[in-house]
Amino acid sequence: MKKKNMKKWAVVSAAIAFLFVGKGTASAATNHQVQKGDTLWKLGEDYHISIDDIKKANDRRNDIIYIGESLFIPTNDDDLYKIKKGDTLSSIAKNYGVSIEELQQANNLTGNLIYAQAMLTIPNKETEQPAQRKEVKAAETNVATQPSTAEQASASPENQGQAVSPEERDLLERVVEAEAKGEPYEGKVAVANVVLNRVASSEFPDTITEVINQKIPGGSYAFTPVQNGSINNPASEESKKAVNEAITNRAQKETLFFYNPDIATSDWIKSRPVVARIGEHVFMK
Repeated sequence: MKKKNMKKWAVVSAAIAFLFVGKGTASAATNHQVQKGDTLWKLGEDYHISIDDIKKANDRRNDIIYIGESLFIPTNDDDLYKIKKGDTLSSIAKNYGVSIEELQQANNLTGNLIYAQAMLTIPNKETEQPAQRKEVKAAETNVATQPSTAEQASASPENQGQAVSPEERDLLERVVEAEAKGEPYEGKVAVANVVLNRVASSEFPDTITEVINQKIPGGSYAFTPVQNGSINNPASEESKKAVNEAITNRAQKETLFFYNPDIATSDWIKSRPVVARIGEHVFMK
């Protein structure tokens, strides 16, 4: 089911064809607004750039993107630099032998304000790069020419997250609110992660909607709020924030189940390997 969907995602979108030159190489760095069907793998194919470079340019630590967000797409000729505390556009420009204006243009900046930990695109120049950066580039080249089987698998369409629609985002926010109301913020993020982890797992359905509405043997729903109707209640701002954090920075990728030991009646759920205990909930593989 997932593989079939991924073949559809691999088709180049005609809506963004104007950004390409020749067979599809982007002529310049650009901002791409995520559309339905987009994945990091698809964007990498469309723009002829690595998934890692897209993630670095957007300071993204997982593969999930959501419809409507704007992703900065650098060119293959550009370099990426993670801004450190104390850096200025002037010091970075001097270090890389480019002008402040070139940095601003490459990063769509209208002023000189930059933030620590953000990624900055360094336009390619025929000048010597800092020694440390040259070592990094050499290591990247070595890895690129000798990819392992595991690396190839992680870059395959099956392992790249699909865009989350506004409707699915809202559904996820509401199930988090219903399942984790009164729980600490970290517990709400963990519940959202369970749903996203199931979407990514071959053992569960392929979409957020299907996962949340999945029925289990016996005819009941996997998520109690669907059964009792509490999923129809609006989500709180904290639940919305928790879902956003889970989508943009999914740190816990192992959890597939959770339960409240005070009310659980299933012995099977209690046999799963425990990953974390947050508030009233136990999270498991």
